[in-house]
Amino acid sequence: MKKLLLLLFLMSLVGCKEKKLSPEELQPFVGKWRLDAVEPAKDVKRWEIVPPKNAYLFEIRYDGVILDANGLPACCAPKYLKSGKKVFLIEPKEALMQNPQCALVSCLACDTWNMDVQGDTLIVSYCEGSGRNRFVKM
Repeated sequence: MKKLLLLLFLMSLVGCKEKKLSPEELQPFVGKWRLDAVEPAKDVKRWEIVPPKNAYLFEIRYDGVILDANGLPACCAPKYLKSGKKVFLIEPKEALMQNPQCALVSCLACDTWNMDVQGDTLIVSYCEGSGRNRFVKM
């Protein structure tokens, strides 16, 4: 009986392990993105178009690092990227320059970005209930 309980316990630990997003699965997200529209809250199912003059740009590098429009590390960037039930831990594969703007920012950002990509459109939600942003690939 003890062996059966131990076996069930060990199987539950393996079953609860979070699935990882591989570098190959990250490839559709890699590239430069421009903000196209925002959905202000989770319960508001309406996209509000962002005029090009108000849009911002960012880049997802091959290793998951988020860069701003100037190629510097984004301030308040996430630690993880999540697509579906798979999570990618962002670990820089090469040295990053310091972004002087980050010293002026107080970060209250979520540590995980939930992302969905379909063709040249990327949907990102940052925190539960905080709405979503829609980006187009540059």
